[in-house]
Amino acid sequence: MLKKISAQKARQRFGELMDEVRLRGDRYIVERGNKPMVAVIPVEEYVAWGKVREKLYEKIESLRERNRSVDAEVLESEIREAVEAARQT
Repeated sequence: MLKKISAQKARQRFGELMDEVRLRGDRYIVERGNKPMVAVIPVEEYVAWGKVREKLYEKIESLRERNRSVDAEVLESEIREAVEAARQT
């Protein structure tokens, strides 16, 4: 469950907050002056996001390598066409 908490309350209840995140899987947005500043999430979720991010970067690098010899204008045109086609479906 996503919860919001002030920075002051987070400091006062940090041990309890960590237990809620670790044991129950709760997530917190810590706010200062009603402005979101940081998120506290289970470490497993953070690690999983990191793995997804790495796979995404590997895919981007693979695409860059594969299209390195393609003229930039041609590539931009093909990307625009693909985006437009996806929007129409």
